[in-house]
Formats: sequence, C-alpha cells, structure tokens
Amino acid sequence: MQLLELAHLAPSVENTQPWKFHVILDTKLRHALMETSCYGNFIEGAGAFIVVTVNTSLVNLPPEPIWNPKELEYSCMAAMEHILLGATAMGLGSCWISLHHGASWEALRLEPHEAVVGGVMVGHYRKGEGESAGHHQRRPLKDACMFHE
Repeated sequence: MQLLELAHLAPSVENTQPWKFHVILDTKLRHALMETSCYGNFIEGAGAFIVVTVNTSLVNLPPEPIWNPKELEYSCMAAMEHILLGATAMGLGSCWISLHHGASWEALRLEPHEAVVGGVMVGHYRKGEGESAGHHQRRPLKDACMFHE
C-alpha cells in the first residue's frame, strides 16, 4: 500500500491522475501476463506484479483538451517510476516490464477506455541474494548531458 500511495502522489498532466493500479497476486493471472510481456519471463516469481493502466477517456476532461494524448501515458509512467524508487528506498527489488497491449488487456478484462501502460514487479530478494552487486554499465554521463547557457 505504501508503494501505491507513492505512485498516487505522482504528477500528472492537468492533475488528471489517469492511472489505475492492478495489483496481481494470483499466480495464474501472473502467468497469463508473463505470456504477454516483451521481456518479463520472470513475472511469476515476483512477490507482486502491479499493472498500470491509463484512462484514455480523460483526454477531453480538463477545461482545455489535452493537446498530446500521450501525456496521459507519460503521467502513468511517472507513477510507475515512483513505485520503482519507493521500492528501492524500502530495500525491495523491482523491475519495469513492457506488456503487449491487446493480450494483457484481454487477460485483465479491462474496460474499453483503459489501456495498458506497463507493469512493475516488486518483491523481496531471495535468501542469499541481495541488492545488485553494482551499477549496471552506463554510458558516460557527459554523453547524455547537454548544458545550454
């Protein structure tokens, strides 16, 4: 619940809060969703799997229509990032997963106005494992940064 509360505090375009968090504890449903993932062949092993969907009907809700409907999905990604950062701060393991929209939409029996944005696996480390042994290899920060003065 603490992770969901953090996610719910994420910023969103026009404060629409377009997300819905589907907490998947059922192993059969996690297996079905694993089959719809791009790289998440280990979803079944997570303590919990949180699928985040976006309410696409909110695009015309604010006083002015949202000029870029993708901003609703970007807002959901901010909420997912809050989950990832919160899990790290709590000493939990987590990983973001892409899902194929049609198959995962069907597995979750979503409403027509809901679209799948992605999922987050969360759980405790296995006994003897622990946090990552170090940072994943990254390109130099100087190659990813540009200062405009």
